[in-house]
Amino acid sequence: MRFNKEKCIGCRICEVICSMEHEGEINPKKARIRYKDNWPQIGQVEFCRLCASKECVKACPHEALVVEALGNITIKQSLCNGCMECSDACPFGALPSDGKYPFFCDTCNGQYQCANWCSTKALIR
Repeated sequence: MRFNKEKCIGCRICEVICSMEHEGEINPKKARIRYKDNWPQIGQVEFCRLCASKECVKACPHEALVVEALGNITIKQSLCNGCMECSDACPFGALPSDGKYPFFCDTCNGQYQCANWCSTKALIR
């Protein structure tokens, strides 16, 4: 997925849709995608880019992160102690968390709901 910051109006519908899709509630703090307002500059959207290097997985001291067949990352919550070393290792600085566990984009099983609902097409799959 790509982000075009010139098209983003900061509506945060991506956060709402993501939290609804994954948590069944409107709670942007539980979204896997986050809008970061940099006023007066244009804001940014942060999300796990499922990068090839998987620095987050390499950095996990508890082997709590697993790379799935399609490249998505899942977390074994029973092994995660919330140290957030994975977040520190992210080359994009893009691993949101709920304060206890990091959130990884799973592409909504290839459906990219955040991009589907983005009215300005700032998010492109």
